[in-house]
Amino acid sequence: MKVLAPAKINLFLEVVDKRIDGYHNIRTIFQKIELFDELSFEEADNGILLTVEGASLPTGHENIVYKAVKGIMDYANIKKGIRIHIKKNIPVAAGLGGGSSDAAAALLGACSLWGLSITFNELLVIAADLGADVPFFLHGDSALGLGRGDELYPINLPWQMRLLIVNPCIEVSTASVYEKYDSLNNTKMLLTKDEKDIKIKCFIHSKASIENIGGFLYNDLEAVALRDYPVIRELKAELIKQGAAGSLMTGSGPTVFGVFLNEKEAKKGAL
Repeated sequence: MKVLAPAKINLFLEVVDKRIDGYHNIRTIFQKIELFDELSFEEADNGILLTVEGASLPTGHENIVYKAVKGIMDYANIKKGIRIHIKKNIPVAAGLGGGSSDAAAALLGACSLWGLSITFNELLVIAADLGADVPFFLHGDSALGLGRGDELYPINLPWQMRLLIVNPCIEVSTASVYEKYDSLNNTKMLLTKDEKDIKIKCFIHSKASIENIGGFLYNDLEAVALRDYPVIRELKAELIKQGAAGSLMTGSGPTVFGVFLNEKEAKKGAL
């Protein structure tokens, strides 16, 4: 059995404050995109046997997919074993949510393989324990994320986006970016709350047209990442030069995306 695990981008990301548990409260617009990891599942005699193709990742209890399946096994008292193979197409530590998506796919794959009748709400609880972004990948294509990002409200964007995704082949630590954000939180580098409110409301109420989307894309973490990785600024500028209506770093970076008006323009920009 195979399950596809999609990547995501953040069209909007505001860091609201830091929580006492060490996480940050955010407001974000998640959007799934057509870039997928592939996970294969089959029963085994016992244990969790994990292999990874396309990236150097741990295959034991440090791996979030391993943790996801172990969580299902413990919750449902499963004594059988499982063999999982991950084919990585989503870059690692890139702001695209690959690990979180793989974990969500592992939850769904294990439930299906073993015919478990775990409810959606039960799955969400297990997913939230794995990571803040994991619950989103159990939902639809687009959502408003609050709290750690795991309080989710589906939204419907009125247009299809033609995206050009560019990864500079740099792995960025999410924790490190958030730490540096905290030290810059009160500087003039960041937009005011009123400006952020206007931007996110336009997304939620579908008032941001594809032609002027560049004025609504926003990411609090981008200013932090730009200081350490100037290549992000260069990539954004190049995407706009190639005809993108808007460009933004996704998540904690360093991946950048450009929004194009149609597929033809996006393909032209990729050349």
